[in-house]
Amino acid sequence: MNSLATAAFFAFGALLVLFGANASDIIRDLSLDYSDFGLVASMLSMGIGCGILCAGPLADRFPRRPLFLVSVGGVAVASFWVGPTTGYTTLLVVSFAIGFGAGFYETLLNTVIVEQSGTSAPRRLLFIHSAATLGATITPFAIGLLREPLSVSWYDSFHAAGSLHVALLLGLPLLPATAGVRPRSEIHRKPQGSDGRFLLASICAVTFVYVGVESALTFFVADYAQNDLGLAAGRASGVIGFFWLGLLIGRLAVGLAPRSPSAGSTALLALVSAGIVAIFFLGGSLAAEIAMTLIGLFLGGVFPIMIGMAGMARPNAPGLAVSLAAGLGSLGGFAIPWLTGVLATSTSLATALAMLSVWLLLLVIASAIVHRRHAR
Repeated sequence: MNSLATAAFFAFGALLVLFGANASDIIRDLSLDYSDFGLVASMLSMGIGCGILCAGPLADRFPRRPLFLVSVGGVAVASFWVGPTTGYTTLLVVSFAIGFGAGFYETLLNTVIVEQSGTSAPRRLLFIHSAATLGATITPFAIGLLREPLSVSWYDSFHAAGSLHVALLLGLPLLPATAGVRPRSEIHRKPQGSDGRFLLASICAVTFVYVGVESALTFFVADYAQNDLGLAAGRASGVIGFFWLGLLIGRLAVGLAPRSPSAGSTALLALVSAGIVAIFFLGGSLAAEIAMTLIGLFLGGVFPIMIGMAGMARPNAPGLAVSLAAGLGSLGGFAIPWLTGVLATSTSLATALAMLSVWLLLLVIASAIVHRRHAR
């Protein structure tokens, strides 16, 4: 199961950065402005959110293998659909379809991991989600390195992602066929009632902001690096990779730390990241690669820790709890990139990206609330 989950999350990570790594080419070929491109990012996140919300209840009730087959196959079909004649409307539909399938199989795997791991779920999810971070780290570098020597078009990278998802179907027998049964002793000692619901709501607030900021940086920072900082196209694509490299290092560091992951440490680290975002996009002297690595480093543990805590907050329905937390995250992934694009069109991309620090302050507050409630 670990091998399938790791491979699937690697493929999921590659999908997250496809649009951002090809941002300048897509904007040029389809004659888009930042608001238009922000909507493409938002449609991907909306698709992920819808897939997550659909997957949660279904994962608690139906066999997992057919659900995995359909969702992964759907991503492959949508990825192969794009080509040189793809228009803006088609791209929006493809973006939603890719997101829907990816969100569905991500939630399915998250649910299985929470079922199998119990109280150790946050730590296990840190390592498995690191595979997604690795996929998102490698993909921009690969696109940047291969674009000119092999004359790789932006849609060729989508076809490669589709092929990767076809290969995932070979691991279908490794997935548990049916839902697991949690031990009664473990269920009764987890948060219940109104306190559990408030804890879950606070977790959802954290994931809303985190995914929104992650998506906005992933979609816009390469174009910012190329057009505002004057970096070459290949290096600009790599800036996204450094952001995800920071996320990878952060997740591995939290997962390997002797202390159990906590929402309190998440809040403190996110506060540092908010400061770096503000300094860098308001004209700080940090190199783009260093700044984005540090931003990712201090945000690395946020999402997998919160997803693990969500399953623990509602142990009688872990699939539903995980889908709510991840689904609200994807809603943030829809709203924040779109708002960032609108703000960038009316002001400047630098100003819009600097405003992400304000969103991160909200994440800090919500994480502190989660820490206090979970301690109770």
